[in-house]
Amino acid sequence: MTADTKETAMTDNANNANNAKSCHVDVLIEERDERTRAKARLVWGDHTLVGVGLARLDPADEPVAEIGDELAIARALTDLANQLFAVTSADIQASTHQPVTGLHH
Repeated sequence: MTADTKETAMTDNANNANNAKSCHVDVLIEERDERTRAKARLVWGDHTLVGVGLARLDPADEPVAEIGDELAIARALTDLANQLFAVTSADIQASTHQPVTGLHH
């Protein structure tokens, strides 16, 4: 299955109201001194996960706020994704009573 096929399949399922589910991710960005911090909060049902990402301006670099924001957000979302993989792995293991490997890809 190609990426395009997966996208189409996911879109088709999302259009069917009986199968549609949603979750929400809020990203908060804070800048202080030469540091940027992003918090990505995922809420779905009664579950909440928070990923955190940090970026620091190198004194030799010119300040471009968007770059620090992008890096902090990417790191926060990566942290959030890793937490979600861990939760999913634990849920699968609890359900199957088998060790879980290879979820990331």
